[in-house]
Amino acid sequence: MAERRFTLVFFVAIATAAAATFGVYRVLDTTKKEAQIPTRAVVVTTRDLPEGARLDREMLAVRQWPATTVPEGAFDTPDSLVGRVTRVAVFNGEPIVPGRLAPVGSSAGLEVKITPGKRAMAVRINDVAGVAGLIQPNARVDVLVALNDTRAAGGRQVAKVFMENMRVLSVGTQVERGADGQAIQATTVTLEVTPQEAERLVIATNSGSIQLVLRGFGETDSARTRGAVASDLFGSLPAAPAPTPSEAPRPAPRRSAPAPQPRVEAPRPAPVVQAPRAPDSVAVEVYRGATKSQQKFVKDSSKTP
Repeated sequence: MAERRFTLVFFVAIATAAAATFGVYRVLDTTKKEAQIPTRAVVVTTRDLPEGARLDREMLAVRQWPATTVPEGAFDTPDSLVGRVTRVAVFNGEPIVPGRLAPVGSSAGLEVKITPGKRAMAVRINDVAGVAGLIQPNARVDVLVALNDTRAAGGRQVAKVFMENMRVLSVGTQVERGADGQAIQATTVTLEVTPQEAERLVIATNSGSIQLVLRGFGETDSARTRGAVASDLFGSLPAAPAPTPSEAPRPAPRRSAPAPQPRVEAPRPAPVVQAPRAPDSVAVEVYRGATKSQQKFVKDSSKTP
């Protein structure tokens, strides 16, 4: 029994020694391989840096990087970087390369964020046009314009997305995102545009009203809409039913002017004919035999009817 126990302990000791020997060998082999990889001194950041940050000595450190993975143009001494301004955001531990820096002598302002060949142009907004303050610096937006189309007879109101995927350089005077994405209340937004886009934007702001449409993160697809007019608002609604004959409104009776009546002149009164005035005396012829005489009698006016 004691012999079997000794044999078991012996084999366990041999296995443990073999495992330890293999582990030491792996460590020594890895160290030897690492010693064979050439490295270079590279200047990296010690914290996350935003756009427009002016570099100082505390923001920089020197690290050994494998020579095969060192970015092109990386700096090896921090002294040449002190005072330079970052053009884009740089993450903690990331090597500093010339493309991430503004030209020598640049100040820490909005101009360092502008891409070469483009311009910064401010547009006036309100709570609605600015998406209730949720637009942040470095966001991407589309620009929508609403105006009267003078090409149509009488003019008609048209809304159209005419600029897409525009970069927001600043919101008001703020060039960095708000803390924890909090809304930024401002009356202007500065967009990065080409000279041709700047001309179109001036026409749009002077001819109608513009509104910014916030894009989702990383979305670059083009909408290519045809625009909308007022009649499009009712395109999806069912047509109103035609009125039934019983419900059809009766036409209002037309009032005709009275027919002209012939002018009838009233008959003139007949002329009054005065009866001849009776004589005041009456002559009566009297015959006496062969003798003729005339006798006058005076009329009594008191007996006249």
